[in-house]
Amino acid sequence: MLRKLSGRNALRQMRDYVVYLVTLILSVTLMYSFHLLVFSSEIKEVMKSWSMMPFIVVFISLIIVLILGRLVSYITEFIFRRRSREFGTYMMLGIENREIAAMFARESRMLGAAAWIAGLVGGTYFYQILKAMVMRLFLRPFHIRVGFSWEAFCLTGVYLFLIFGLSGRKLKKKIIRLSIRELLSMETENEKALVQKKKGKRVLFAMSVLALLLGCITFAVLLIGEVSDNAGGALSLFGLAMIVLSIFGLFMSVPAVLEQKLRKVKWKYKGRNLVLGRLFSGKICNLSLTFASVSILFLLVFLAVGLGLFFNKRVDSRVDETAFDFAVGTLYGQESLERFEEYIERELPQARTARYKVYTSGKTDFRQHFSVEDIGKFMSISHMDAMDNDCYMAMSVYEELRELLGMEKADLEEDKYYMHCSEFARDDLVRYAKSRDLTEMGEKKETLSFGGSFTGAFFQQEFFGNGSYYLLIVPDRVVEHMQVMEDLYVGVAKKELSMETYEGIASIERGEKTYITGKAEIRESGASIVMCLTFPLFYLAFILLAAAATIMTVQILSNLDQERRQFGILGECGMDRAEQIKLLRRYFAVYYTFPVLPAAVGSTAVYLAITASVDWDVYQGMTLVGFGEGMGILGMTAGAFFSIYLIYCFSAYLSFKKAVL
Repeated sequence: MLRKLSGRNALRQMRDYVVYLVTLILSVTLMYSFHLLVFSSEIKEVMKSWSMMPFIVVFISLIIVLILGRLVSYITEFIFRRRSREFGTYMMLGIENREIAAMFARESRMLGAAAWIAGLVGGTYFYQILKAMVMRLFLRPFHIRVGFSWEAFCLTGVYLFLIFGLSGRKLKKKIIRLSIRELLSMETENEKALVQKKKGKRVLFAMSVLALLLGCITFAVLLIGEVSDNAGGALSLFGLAMIVLSIFGLFMSVPAVLEQKLRKVKWKYKGRNLVLGRLFSGKICNLSLTFASVSILFLLVFLAVGLGLFFNKRVDSRVDETAFDFAVGTLYGQESLERFEEYIERELPQARTARYKVYTSGKTDFRQHFSVEDIGKFMSISHMDAMDNDCYMAMSVYEELRELLGMEKADLEEDKYYMHCSEFARDDLVRYAKSRDLTEMGEKKETLSFGGSFTGAFFQQEFFGNGSYYLLIVPDRVVEHMQVMEDLYVGVAKKELSMETYEGIASIERGEKTYITGKAEIRESGASIVMCLTFPLFYLAFILLAAAATIMTVQILSNLDQERRQFGILGECGMDRAEQIKLLRRYFAVYYTFPVLPAAVGSTAVYLAITASVDWDVYQGMTLVGFGEGMGILGMTAGAFFSIYLIYCFSAYLSFKKAVL
């Protein structure tokens, strides 16, 4: 009989808490699809830096097990609390605590089994989407192959066992100790406030606002100022601690502030403030700790999505900055590049190529200025030692390369010099160039005045190439008496080269002073970074967001009978349906926005400080080249967040409206 009752109750839970079930299914879907990715032989073949990927995914999955375990524990305890009168009745009929606990655990396992089966099916198909994204990153052909992995299947099963097993074990112990009286009164119990006195709560609110501002100011100092590594680490921990503490403090103290507002007659009777304030204060008073936990989850979501988009965006920009599909260079022209020319002419006859030289006068004027001037925190320099000298290129070569890269024709004057530089360094270097002429240039020792600057992808941010972020363009006669710094052979194909073609070029025998790079290599290394960082971050962010949104949705739909009575009273008092719908929309807007605001403010400060400190060697992969780009990524983060969050909000709104109005 109890087994039949468990089955009936499990079906009822699936119907009443469909948002919770959907979240579990989506979580298992993601978990299983990422495990398939880890154990896929196809992905291993295309990804060189594979050794870290399984560890990263498993590590993220363990974090997700803890998050989902807490979610399952929270929701099952919430469901048990809502059904406590029912279980109290069972106990009065003679059913023992242990049997009630076993029955409820059986219901949870049925829910988990349903999520597992649906998640395995969904994960099998979502894996194809992930695989397609990976193949696109690495420019490899994609073929749909629906397979099965025992390793992924078993690992997902172990994680689900841990999620439901640990949460069920904890609740089972609690149920065994409960009495009939405790069960019958459990439904009416609320969260216990950590701060009881109203005056103390108002003080806590003011301190929490100050702590949030202090945390943001701390990260602003890290963003703008020059701070040592040790001090920067300490400031980061301090700022993060202030933001987290402020979030908890805000939600613990807001009920008292809201109650104080409701005492002000002028504010209370303005518009819908009275009804809205009562509705929201009744919810937040009982759930302040829950709201604070949800807001912390949102903070982590913003950071995970923001950093994931940051790393993903840098892959395409790094490929574009490389400019050429392949580039071979030899330092000081010491080694021959003839073998490369012969190979390209034979294997890629349609590729457009150029052979040229980069020169140096031995001077370091621009280089010294570029190194010591404060250009900003979004800069990093890493090139060969030879690049410490100022680099020069003949005007005819520059015009040829611009034509090869599809740039507009440059109007160059023979008695001037020009500069091609990276966008982020342009303003500072142009100011410096306008203040000085190039003297004693060429055989006639002539003087060249500055004629202007150009920007655009021009092979200036690699280990070798056309200067270290800047290149001086001078008349052809001037470079004839300069020392050759690099002899280069570059090319542009009709379409971006595959990694196999690039590896064919790279396999040509060469000396220690000859270097090779190209878009395929940069994309391969960048795609590996995206695979190891961006994919797991998005994976984690979605689980965090789904868990937080599920808690919010389950809570707002938990007292529909009481809410129906309240809105019924409003109708009897003369409020028409249209006005009730407006009130309901505002209630949902406040409810779902409230935990997002402090998380958004805190995560923005943390994100900008983190990305500003990403000052890695550009040859290895990442630089943030401007504040505007960082803000653009924040905009995309907000879009990605709300596109999912609003689905939960809208579905809860429809259910609430249908049940209450």
